[in-house]
Amino acid sequence: MAAKFEIRSTKPGEFNWVLTSQGRILAMGESYTRKASAEKAIDSLRKAAGTAVVADLTLAPAKAAPAKTAPAKAARATGRAVGKAVVKVEKAASKAAQAATKVTKAAKPAKATKATKSPAKKAAAPRKRAAKAG
Repeated sequence: MAAKFEIRSTKPGEFNWVLTSQGRILAMGESYTRKASAEKAIDSLRKAAGTAVVADLTLAPAKAAPAKTAPAKAARATGRAVGKAVVKVEKAASKAAQAATKVTKAAKPAKATKATKSPAKKAAAPRKRAAKAG
């Protein structure tokens, strides 16, 4: 059984083409607003498919050149990299701010206690007590 093109209407005012063979769908086209556009797409496919070459991309050539990426793909990848970098910078900045807060809290002078008094004050304290007692 030979393959055939079918023009279908999925919704009112929408047309698309389907290539079938033995009850199986081989290919589908996009939706068109005019039936004539779907027919033109079928004709274009018929002309191109007759002379189309099969390129097996699964076989690696002996000396493979570096793969070229599409500009849009590279832009998306670059955008992701930039986005990740911004997030990393923001995290680093917040960590630095937290560390600075901890340092400033630790740098505040502690209240003087008996253990932190200077040696001169410690030596003078017993004399004052002795004077008060006598």
